[in-house]
Amino acid sequence: MVNRKPMNIRRGTYSRIHSIAHSLIILFGLTSCIDTIQLDLKDVGDQIVIEGKLTDDSTGNEILVTKAVDFQLKNDFPPVTDATVTVRDETTNQTEVLTQTYPGVYSIQQLKGISEHQYTLTVQADGNTYTATSTMPARVNFDQLTYESVKRLKTVTQMVAVYQDPASVDNYYRWVLVANRLQSNNVFVRSDVATNGNLVRQTIVDDVEINPGDTITVDMQCLSKTSYDYFNGLMKLQGNNINQGASPTNPQTNLSGGALGHFSAYTSQKRTVVVQ
Repeated sequence: MVNRKPMNIRRGTYSRIHSIAHSLIILFGLTSCIDTIQLDLKDVGDQIVIEGKLTDDSTGNEILVTKAVDFQLKNDFPPVTDATVTVRDETTNQTEVLTQTYPGVYSIQQLKGISEHQYTLTVQADGNTYTATSTMPARVNFDQLTYESVKRLKTVTQMVAVYQDPASVDNYYRWVLVANRLQSNNVFVRSDVATNGNLVRQTIVDDVEINPGDTITVDMQCLSKTSYDYFNGLMKLQGNNINQGASPTNPQTNLSGGALGHFSAYTSQKRTVVVQ
């Protein structure tokens, strides 16, 4: 079962990844309806966690700076409110010093993501400097959102994204599903290793129960290889196609300086359907 959480109007899809990432970064054993996994949990100390996104949409772009807490402590991640956060477009040399709009949340208000531009994030906090770079890939058009019935133990409805994958480059995708303004906690990514150059009907794997009358929005995101590796790590830790027998590890970060988390520049395109 998915623990749905109301969408925050100001934070949007980003708040969901923040919650997932913190749980997984500190090697949190996800609870399910089957066996409980016993992990050799490590203390994380007073470590900085930076989670940032810049999209080709003009809204919702922000950097979240918090501190990780040890697994034994309560699920409370203190915001870092005195950080200096900048984002630089290396293609145009434009730099924006971000404004803190909520405790620990630094909003990108001037820069807008442009495909094939490289962006550098710099965070100065507690006397340390953390940096990350991310290049926004070209957008692949989200042609259609539809759905189909799939028989398992019972018949379920699954969303299907239809798009033409370009043959000229490697492509990496992530889909975020929102049902009736409630956002799924599922992380789902795919590469085009098996679909390069094809017209793709991608079934979106999610455990949200979809019923007639539901309004479903899917955000199709085109990621860099580095961002794909990060979200794929989250997906595996969440339990989707996890390598059984392997010990969970922190998802691969692109941040220097010892911070946890990730900074990603990606394209975003949403489509909505009402299930009949």
